[in-house]
Amino acid sequence: MISILIAARNEEDSILTCLQSLNQLTFPIDQLEIWIGDDDSSDLTATLVLKYIRDKPHFHYKKITTHLGMARGKANVLAQLIRFAKGSYFLITDADVTVPPNWIEVMLSAHTPGIGIISGVTVPQPVTLWTAMQAIDWAQALYLIHQLSHCGIAVSGLGNNMLITKEAYEATGGYENMRFSISEDHQLFKAVIQKGYGFRQLFAADCLVETQGLPTFDDLINQRKRWMNAAMQTPWYIRMLTLLPLFLLPIIVISFITQPFTSLLSWIGLLLIQGLITLSCVHGLKAHHLYIYALIYPVYFHFITFSTLIQYALASPTYWKGRRYELTEIT
Repeated sequence: MISILIAARNEEDSILTCLQSLNQLTFPIDQLEIWIGDDDSSDLTATLVLKYIRDKPHFHYKKITTHLGMARGKANVLAQLIRFAKGSYFLITDADVTVPPNWIEVMLSAHTPGIGIISGVTVPQPVTLWTAMQAIDWAQALYLIHQLSHCGIAVSGLGNNMLITKEAYEATGGYENMRFSISEDHQLFKAVIQKGYGFRQLFAADCLVETQGLPTFDDLINQRKRWMNAAMQTPWYIRMLTLLPLFLLPIIVISFITQPFTSLLSWIGLLLIQGLITLSCVHGLKAHHLYIYALIYPVYFHFITFSTLIQYALASPTYWKGRRYELTEIT
């Protein structure tokens, strides 16, 4: 039995597209259950879900209005859904995601004895230039995580394209017994690794799911602050790898005053390295339509990462799904 778990909060604009893609999965229905946990939505999420699933008995809806242990937000919804789930494997995704028809088969095929958690690949749909930049951003980050996994380095997991075994989840004590973090996927990934289970980070077109890009700069910065929180919980060498690109460009620009030629060569070299990484990850996902955007991606990357660093350093509140989280609640 496979249990798909979805936490939904005010998702009236995206939930039907997600459910339609899940309804097209090729995995046998008699071995599948899909749980939608409604995180106290105030819009039409519940109405839309209940109408869509009324003739689909493998879909289940649960309204979540209480907290379980230390869990909050998405972690709380997942913790409660798992208490109803019957599967030996839990597949976790989000309400604004569309999955490919063979998603379950691909994720299951990556599981071997001893593996507790597996992450696939997710990128935003490149509808506009803004969301295309986000797609490259996600792809590049996940490509680097995938490469590090080949060296046995566990960085993080992706909470909208994740498989975790029931055994591994129960070994952690569940979300209700974990210190709360707004980066709940990283919290779970870290807990599974600490219990001695193996992991896999997939990076291929056949395990690619798509999410909706964020429409505004503020939305993106709040998402990046969540990512920064997860990055700051990783070992020091991962934190250095994360922060290094934030400081390279400012250093090159400042040094241009005294060493213009050397700084220019360094800047060109930086662009070439980043360009090669971008082209490699786009090629790996067979997302050839993103090639043209790779030329301007470095400008986007340095602007967004530097803006995120400033906001994170200021310890400003993070807003996510209509809720406010202070820094002390995030870490």
